[in-house]
Amino acid sequence: MQETNETAGLLQTIDALSDAPLYRNSHVRLLIDGPQTYAAMLSAIASAKSSIHLETYIFGDGEVGRKFARALTERCNAGVAVRVIYDSLGSRESDEQFFRDLEDAGIDVLAYNAVNPIAGGNPLCANNRTHRKLLIVDSRVAFAGGINISQTYSLASSDPRQFDPLATGWRDTHIQVEGPAAIAFEGIFAMNWEAEKGQLPVPGKLPCALPEKCDDVVAVLHAVGGDDEESAIFHAYREAMRIAERRIWITQGYFAPDKHFMDRVIAAAKRGVDVRILVPGFSDTDFVVHASRSRYGRLLRNGVRIYESRENVLHAKTAVIDGTWSTVGSSNLDYRSFLHNDEVNAVIYGKNFGEQMEAQFLADIEQANAVTLADWRKRPLLDRCRELVSRAIEYWL
Repeated sequence: MQETNETAGLLQTIDALSDAPLYRNSHVRLLIDGPQTYAAMLSAIASAKSSIHLETYIFGDGEVGRKFARALTERCNAGVAVRVIYDSLGSRESDEQFFRDLEDAGIDVLAYNAVNPIAGGNPLCANNRTHRKLLIVDSRVAFAGGINISQTYSLASSDPRQFDPLATGWRDTHIQVEGPAAIAFEGIFAMNWEAEKGQLPVPGKLPCALPEKCDDVVAVLHAVGGDDEESAIFHAYREAMRIAERRIWITQGYFAPDKHFMDRVIAAAKRGVDVRILVPGFSDTDFVVHASRSRYGRLLRNGVRIYESRENVLHAKTAVIDGTWSTVGSSNLDYRSFLHNDEVNAVIYGKNFGEQMEAQFLADIEQANAVTLADWRKRPLLDRCRELVSRAIEYWL
């Protein structure tokens, strides 16, 4: 990417947001929904020569999970070092035998932060979860975003065969990153692995055939639950919104930010920035939807445009600002992600990628309902009561 004075200034701002370095000469591919993401991930797994590192909140034992288990086992049998971290609470519906089978196949498996005291877990630490969704293959290609390994993503969100949108076809976003930035994602994986299992081997120098177009600049930001430190991801959002000049378009599956975040959003809208927020119209957790809605009044009164998805469960956690600054990752805009979850987001600077993100946002709001202030003021009393209750308990959601 050719850097103008304006570009260089913005990159310096991004670089100052955290200790995470900027990785140039990387290529970022936008992945939409489960089928496209799973196909890319399974292709990368099949090509693995040295190592596969997978960290996920939900590792379901349904058809999708079994497909991944077979692919991981095949590469393990071929001599590839395969390591898996799954969140013990997020994956609680999966049969323990599913994970024992992975271990019996030679895969090194870590159940993150077990809460069952009978199995040696600590229920007092139940709040801290790994909410990350990471796959790194051969230290050269990485995947990150909001998509778990679960049947809820077995169909694309636009698939007409979809019968129950709460069960299949969730709308979500992931990325595939090739180039130097992949090492940063592997470093994030190593944090939880090395805390329990010991140091990872230093990756060897493997041939790395990159796509011709590698002009994206990437920063990899992470949050560690329960460390009493402000989330670098949250800070990056706020700083990017502070310098936004034209557009802030946010897509959020769980939108329940604190006052500081809300103030920054509203300040941008008041200075003429086109601020739009796309959130779920329905979800697997009704309380989260109502906690989001409890913020609508203030946002709408100050010129923020709000849209609610109407066709599918919206689970994506993305934003694009001024068509050049983008983020895709696992972090929601809520207290749990800010304080208690291990999260990872990529910040991508690049006009080509930003244009893709904006195009996807516009396509998504075509399948959403605009919320107007006039209509919002007419909502039923019961809905207002639900918002109050959800707002009161949102910290524990």
